[in-house]
Amino acid sequence: MSLPKMTSRERVLAALQRREVDYVPCCACFNPLTAPQRKGYEWQFPWPADSELATELDYQVNMLGLDQLVPAGIELCRPAKSVTSKTWLEQQILHKVFTTPAGELHASVHYNELWPHGEDIPFYSDFNIGHFVEPWIKNEADLACLKHVVRFDDTRAALADARSAFARTRALADRYQLATAAEVGMGLTGAQHLFGVTGLCTLVIEQPALVHAYLEYEHQLNLRVIEALGEWGVDVISRNGFYETADFYSPEMLNEFVGERIRREAAAVKSAGMLSSYTVHTGIMPILDYLATLTVDSFFGIDIAFRSVDLGLVRAKLSCDKSLRLGPSSTFHLWKGPEATRAAVRQVFEVFGKTGLILSPCVSAHSIMPWESTLAMIAEWKKLR
Repeated sequence: MSLPKMTSRERVLAALQRREVDYVPCCACFNPLTAPQRKGYEWQFPWPADSELATELDYQVNMLGLDQLVPAGIELCRPAKSVTSKTWLEQQILHKVFTTPAGELHASVHYNELWPHGEDIPFYSDFNIGHFVEPWIKNEADLACLKHVVRFDDTRAALADARSAFARTRALADRYQLATAAEVGMGLTGAQHLFGVTGLCTLVIEQPALVHAYLEYEHQLNLRVIEALGEWGVDVISRNGFYETADFYSPEMLNEFVGERIRREAAAVKSAGMLSSYTVHTGIMPILDYLATLTVDSFFGIDIAFRSVDLGLVRAKLSCDKSLRLGPSSTFHLWKGPEATRAAVRQVFEVFGKTGLILSPCVSAHSIMPWESTLAMIAEWKKLR
C-alpha cells in the first residue's frame, strides 16, 4: 500500500530518519563557484549568476521537482565591540590584523589572480590553505585573540535580528513546503582554514593541547548556536566534516579530537527536536567503523566513485541506523556527462534501496559542469524513485 503524497519537507525529514516515504527525495546543492574558478568556462545553470535564493528555489522546485533544503543563513557569532581590524597589501602579500583585548591576530596570503576574496582574508575558506603566508593560528596567544573575534553574540538585539532573519527563511521554505537546514560546526575542517594544513597536521602530534583548546572552544560555540536554532524551529543541523577523514587522520586521532564532540552536538540537536547531518566526502573507507559510532542521523556527500570505495561495505557499516544522502560524484560522474551520471543513479538505487536514501550529487553540481548531467540525474531519479 503506497503512502499518501507527502510534502517535500515531510519526505526529506522522514528519509533522514529512515522512515517510509512516498518516494525517495532528491535534494541537490548547486555551487556557483567563485569568479576565479569559473574563468574560461561558460555558466551552465539555467538561472542567472546574480539571482536571489527565491528565484533559484522556484526553478529548482517547480521546474526540476527537487526536494530542496533551504539554508537558514544565520550568523550568531561576531566580534566584540572593542575589536578593530585593518587590511593592507604589500608586495603582492595581503595582510589582515585584528586588534583585540588579548593582542593582535594576524594572517597573510599570496594575493594573486586565484584569490577570490578581494582585499580580505576570511577565517573559514578553503582558499586560505593554498594561499597562506602566515596562518591565523600558530600558538595559544593567537587562539586567545580569536576568542574575542569569533564569539557568540547573545545580546537581545543580535538574537532578535537573527530570529527575524530566520523567520524570513522559514516563510520562503513554507512557500514551497521545504525543510530548513543550518550549517553548525566545522571542527578539524575549520581548523585547517585557521592553522593551515601543514601547521594543523603537525600540531595534532606536537601540540595536541592547542588543537584540543581550539576544538573545545568551537564546540561550546556550536552548542549555544544549536540551542538557539532549536528554539526557532530549524529542521536540520549540518556539520562540515569534509576534512575530518582518513585523508588526513587515523580513526584513533579522529575519535580523540572530534568524535565525542560530534556525539555531544548530535545529542544536543536531537534534544532540541532537530535532525543532524554530517558531511564527509573522501577518505572514508578506513574510518567506516569510527563513522558508525557517531550518533548523527545522516551522512551527506560520500564520493561513491573515489578510489577504493566499496559501496556494499558502506551500506553494511552505515545504513543500519543512519540515512545516506548521496548520488553521482561531482568529479567522476557529472563531469563525464549524462550516461555516466545515469549509471551512477542506478547504482545508488541498486546498492542502497529506497529506505533512508536521499539522492544528491556529491557534494554539489557546479556552475561549470554540463547541465545535461544534472538533468540526466533528475530524469533517472524520477524513473527509479
